[in-house]
Amino acid sequence: MKEKVLLLQGTLSLYNVPLYKVLAEGVDLTVAYTVKNECEEKVFFKVKQLKYSNVYGLFFMKSGFWKFCSEFDVVIFMPDLHYISYCLLPFVHRRYKVIPWTIGLRASYTRPYDVKRKQYFIDKIYGKVLNQSDAIIFYMKAPLKFWGKSIDKNKVFIAHNTVEVLKNEIIECKVRNRILFIGTLYKAKNIYELIDAYIQAKTICNSENFLCLDIIGKGEEYENIKAIIEEGKLTDFIFLHGPVYEEKKIAEFFSTSLLCISPDQAGLSVLKSMGYGVPYVTKHDAITGGERLNIINNTNGLLYNNQEELVAIIVKAFNEPEKFIDLGNAAQIYYNSNTTINHMAQGFLDAIEFVMK
Repeated sequence: MKEKVLLLQGTLSLYNVPLYKVLAEGVDLTVAYTVKNECEEKVFFKVKQLKYSNVYGLFFMKSGFWKFCSEFDVVIFMPDLHYISYCLLPFVHRRYKVIPWTIGLRASYTRPYDVKRKQYFIDKIYGKVLNQSDAIIFYMKAPLKFWGKSIDKNKVFIAHNTVEVLKNEIIECKVRNRILFIGTLYKAKNIYELIDAYIQAKTICNSENFLCLDIIGKGEEYENIKAIIEEGKLTDFIFLHGPVYEEKKIAEFFSTSLLCISPDQAGLSVLKSMGYGVPYVTKHDAITGGERLNIINNTNGLLYNNQEELVAIIVKAFNEPEKFIDLGNAAQIYYNSNTTINHMAQGFLDAIEFVMK
């Protein structure tokens, strides 16, 4: 008989549905969420929306939550300290096992993902939640350095946070002669550095056949970026496509891209780019949930320090495209060997097997 597993989320994210599908093949899975369900397709796992109260940004599950959890063998939850009821799960009297699934340490747009930083009082509370749990699932191994001896490494399992890509044959036999940015157009991502670097590189190379720049995404900076392109008379070289959600179309964009660049943020687009065989370019200190750590500089992607270095990367991509194709091939090998959806799911299944022994 399959173990009954409950996975607790805030939002049932569309990008995680492929993971849930794989997990549902091995366990009797229910995904419960509070705020939003992004998936409209028919799924082969159970879905439930939880009733909750939001008190000054703190989430408390309403009556029936604890009884609901007791119907399962294993409860996997996100240990976001704003979700008080979730974080109390390891401490209540229970028969079921609990497993937090987490990036490993507190990080955000304003708090860098830094495993070398000191631990604060709130980190110690977070650590208590992890320690009291029966197993822990981290996105990466890196947080083990942050926690040191304060958590039991024997109960830690790694499930690389990743995304699904379409099969490789869709993107073969394409000429790669473009640069890609993909993601929501927030100011924090500093896409203006990319545009400025692109313009400088284009001027240096002085070629009508220069690499085009595709920008995919929608957000608060969309109109500003559009104005820059139009005022700079760059509409023949920089293309602002707006949001693209269909995976086949996204695959087509990657199939013609020589590199994917995001200056100040490196999230799941790192894995998406690697999966499609395109090297990812971002800053050494880019905002990340740990995904940037998949980039091995000059091996399967590129890390840089300032705009001058980014200009040099774009110029080199135009003059020596074969080197970037090699980086992309290495990125795809890394993805296929370490960070597919099946790899991610196996981390969960290993943790479930561990707590059920």
